[in-house]
Amino acid sequence: MTVSQERQRILTGFGRRLGAAWQMPKIIDSIADDELPCDRPEAYVVQDEMAAFINQPLSGWKVGATSARMRELDGHDDVIPGRIFQSVTWQGNRLTLPASRFPDARVETEFAFRLKGFAFRLKGPVPLRDTAWSADELTPMATLHPAVEIIGNRHALVDAPASVRSLMTIADNGGGIGFVFGDPIEDWDRIDFQNHHISLKVDLGAEAENFLGEMRCVPIQAVADLVNHLARRGIALRGGDFISTGAATVPQSIEKGSHVIAGFGVLGEIELNFE
Repeated sequence: MTVSQERQRILTGFGRRLGAAWQMPKIIDSIADDELPCDRPEAYVVQDEMAAFINQPLSGWKVGATSARMRELDGHDDVIPGRIFQSVTWQGNRLTLPASRFPDARVETEFAFRLKGFAFRLKGPVPLRDTAWSADELTPMATLHPAVEIIGNRHALVDAPASVRSLMTIADNGGGIGFVFGDPIEDWDRIDFQNHHISLKVDLGAEAENFLGEMRCVPIQAVADLVNHLARRGIALRGGDFISTGAATVPQSIEKGSHVIAGFGVLGEIELNFE
């Protein structure tokens, strides 16, 4: 589906506004009705223009709405991709992060992977190759990392219909603000990810509820879904890219002074302080 020249102009301007808000960081004051994307192709135009305006190197990609049940509950009709920028990517298990970079933000735990020096290359413009990548093919190419995503929005559409909020989530880089990736784990293919308990606590608050069973994706399948989704848009992944696979626990609010502990059991622990 093509976007008309006039729609392209409007969507480009909106993407640049979101990009400027991401850099500040802040929430934009208002959104005109004609700036709202009408469908997924328009939402991707906005997201791509937002990324072009930010103009920073990537450390990888995130993908949300990765289980069918989660998509059903949240009103999404496909996965929600977003870019992870190097400037807001951290690696390690004990870190202090700048709270001022994350206003009105939340944290959630995720299972992430890193591609082992394997570069996905385009055979033609689209798709990435003649056949889709499968989870089984990608398993030996990926190293597991427990991860914490920092999420938030550059917009406020509290009363908008679910379909509008879904498209705006895509347009606004999937809600991504920052990522922390824990130490790598090589031997992970026998882990029952859909039933693996994670303890996420912020300060003295209660432990966050886990998304388990059908509420949680099979993480390596989410990687395949993202790789094949990006291929259809003519986007190739690179060796060394991180791919994170969606929320494993209910997001928890953070502010300046927050102390976060995310316990992944045998997979390790991530501890964050926001100062």
